[in-house]
Amino acid sequence: MTKSTTKSNTTQILSQRIDRILDFNPKVKIRKLDNGAVQVNSIIVKNKRGSWLCDNENFFRRKSAVGYALCLIRNDHAKATAIKKLDKELQKYKTDIDFYHYHLRRSKNVRATIMENRISRDMPYLYRADSKLTQLLKTVEV
Repeated sequence: MTKSTTKSNTTQILSQRIDRILDFNPKVKIRKLDNGAVQVNSIIVKNKRGSWLCDNENFFRRKSAVGYALCLIRNDHAKATAIKKLDKELQKYKTDIDFYHYHLRRSKNVRATIMENRISRDMPYLYRADSKLTQLLKTVEV
């Protein structure tokens, strides 16, 4: 075998691999729109008053809303429900902790101690909900 034959074979093999990779029609198209909005096929995820709206459902995080839309497209309703539940749980703990921080800064003595204790109590729940949601979103097929 000569060098030119080897080069043409490797070039041919590479072009075949590239053709196979590019020869697909994606079933799911994800596009970024203006103002942080995302379009997943025909479902549009947009920010409305601080929450992300997807298919008439509100979400705390944009990635949760996009994952929910992907699950709806794939007809994986169990995973979509789990994403919605974990996102609501995460929002609840985040809102509670923000509320406690606000009152901690404005309070003195005993009330400050109570707010510190509530923050300490809820932080592990916040981290747990966040990690569960992240792990679940990693399993969503694109």
